[in-house]
Amino acid sequence: MLIKKGKVKWTHLFQPTDKELESLRKEYGFHPIIIDELRNPSARSKVEIYGNYMFIVYHLPIFDRGEMVSKKGEVDFLITKDSVISVVYQSLEPIETIEKKIDADTHYKERVLGGDTARLLYYLIETCLIFSLRQLRHIDEKIEDVRNEIFKNREKEMLKRISYIKRDLLSYYLITKSQISIFNSLNKVGNDFFGEKSKIYFSDLEGDFLKILQLCENYKETVEAFENPNSQLLTIKTNEVVQRFSVLAFMTFPLMVVLALLAIDTHSRPLIGKTPNDFWILAGIILILAVTMGVIFKRKKWL
Repeated sequence: MLIKKGKVKWTHLFQPTDKELESLRKEYGFHPIIIDELRNPSARSKVEIYGNYMFIVYHLPIFDRGEMVSKKGEVDFLITKDSVISVVYQSLEPIETIEKKIDADTHYKERVLGGDTARLLYYLIETCLIFSLRQLRHIDEKIEDVRNEIFKNREKEMLKRISYIKRDLLSYYLITKSQISIFNSLNKVGNDFFGEKSKIYFSDLEGDFLKILQLCENYKETVEAFENPNSQLLTIKTNEVVQRFSVLAFMTFPLMVVLALLAIDTHSRPLIGKTPNDFWILAGIILILAVTMGVIFKRKKWL
């Protein structure tokens, strides 16, 4: 895709072919190593300047609803004084959004492409930041659900849901935080490459990025605050179950001792074999002992 307005040109490539990359190299004189980096996604984010062009590798979190976790998306930028080339390796909503808005709205096209490449880069990254902020919405909704359900005797389910939220939030946070070097570098080298007037663009981008990072920190603290009482409630319930089983075991122990003593075959053994009703007498003794211990344990609040 190629969009041009005045002196500024935006070229967007989706999963670029060798022919497209070779065409870029010939037209702009990009180094072969940079061209090779555009063949596959990069492992780390970076901002590098090579003479008359800048190379940016930018990562953003994308929520995978199937696996319920945020995964890394990537958009690479090559910027010259009058051109911006963006490269993606998967369908990215923010890039598609800005494409559609430019096609549909001439005033928006003028605003995005009517200045210089610094302004175009600003709108591209700002759209990615807006998308990243929107990707946090599902985390916010899940945290709100946990807040409403945490004290409704569903501790095991809450523990599972909190674990999923923590995993997703951690993935999102790691992807997002690694971009801090991008915004620091743009603030440092952007003025030299684009000129002093570009400072406001990159300062605004850094401010929006820090807001997202702060929101992640807030969500992390909130999830941890919910996890502690939920774990405590689950521990209390587990302890109550263990206590009940312990009390039941303690109640049956003396009964088993009585039965074992009466089972010993001796001449002086009482009851057993002495009367025709010895079974019912023995059953009554056991029942009386069981009821007595049950009453005692109930008063002690052990049951």
